[in-house]
Amino acid sequence: MRLIVFLILLFGIFKTGIASGEWITQGGRSAGMGLSSAAVSDFWSVNNNQAGMAFYDKTAAGIYFENRFLIKEMATQTGAFTLKTQFGVLGASVGYSGDASYRTTKAGLAYARKFGNRFSAGMQFDFISTVLGEEYGKRSNITFDAGILVKITDQLTFGAHTFNPVHAKISDYNDERIPTTLNAGFGFTFSEKLLLTAEAYKSSEYPMEFRSGIEYKLSHVAYARIGLSTNPARYTFGFGLVMKNLTLDLSSSIHPTLGYSPQASLQFAF
Repeated sequence: MRLIVFLILLFGIFKTGIASGEWITQGGRSAGMGLSSAAVSDFWSVNNNQAGMAFYDKTAAGIYFENRFLIKEMATQTGAFTLKTQFGVLGASVGYSGDASYRTTKAGLAYARKFGNRFSAGMQFDFISTVLGEEYGKRSNITFDAGILVKITDQLTFGAHTFNPVHAKISDYNDERIPTTLNAGFGFTFSEKLLLTAEAYKSSEYPMEFRSGIEYKLSHVAYARIGLSTNPARYTFGFGLVMKNLTLDLSSSIHPTLGYSPQASLQFAF
């Protein structure tokens, strides 16, 4: 039964685009907040919205892991690095998903810069490689991400991000292309303890999603998070610890039919 479920899910992945390069929101913080990331500025902006790196503005390194639906063949691992310079923030990341028979790798080089105190922009160039077993071989593509972040007020932030706006082609057969995605939304800081996020997410392959999350600061070092996303409906929750330069975030999303997808991220700011 587990094998049947896995084959169904794997077919779904080929259709939705992780096999063809559409990578999910990364970092335990955003994962616990309904996968909302467009208006969130943290270390994992290096993958989620590169413009956010400019407001994070630190030299740091981190790792991320997700075990989707508790099936090891669908696990994702990512390593990333950000470098603060006088000209902006540089970033690099490498992610891997799958197993020996099917796997996809995404490597990116990013740059973000602030323009004044309230606006930033960022871009990432991506190399995506997909191995479909001995029969179908290997496919590679180059594309890019781009995003902006606007501090409308001290409490209200707007962010927008797009992945693969050029709709890069994978294969001439059936005109197969890497999906294009766009997400945009707001983050509202009610106080130093409470953050609310809400955004719309659209893939060229599927209907629009709505994603929202809440982060509450429990103490000087601890954070609690909950969230919701639609199409399909998923509930998320998470917990974070910030210990001087070390940050640990644990989270999970819950699909009503397929179950849990736990995530974890760890980053160190130098």
